[in-house]
Amino acid sequence: MVQRRSRSKTTEIRTIRQYCSVCKKTFDMPVVEESSKDVIWLSCPGCKGFLPYMKESEEFIFEDEMEKGKEAVEIDEDIAPEDIDKENAREYIETEEYNIGDIIYHRSWNDYGKVLSKEVLPGNRKTIIVKFINQGKIRLIEGVAS
Repeated sequence: MVQRRSRSKTTEIRTIRQYCSVCKKTFDMPVVEESSKDVIWLSCPGCKGFLPYMKESEEFIFEDEMEKGKEAVEIDEDIAPEDIDKENAREYIETEEYNIGDIIYHRSWNDYGKVLSKEVLPGNRKTIIVKFINQGKIRLIEGVAS
């Protein structure tokens, strides 16, 4: 982990060098927030997305934390392209909240998916588990304050 601090007249910004799988590039990403559960949230300057950086572990979520944060049991994960109502899909925006069963469109991946379940991570962060047609099962953040 490479950490840098840049100073302006009023604020100090801490950055961590991290690879973004969406942009396919490595950036010095500003730290958005840190939790007490060894998760640091970074903001990608390229795609403006948020991603976790784990202080001590490569795992995104610890098993016990995942079970604790589930709001509902996952629904059927098998989705076919013809099962997706593309005309009524909601574009994925991290500031919005979603319901289980919602169909979403992820612009960066040009892919449609169905929300399977929701979780609450340490630090009261919310995520959704989405099964995409091409990307497969992906965890995305939701309800991020802008």
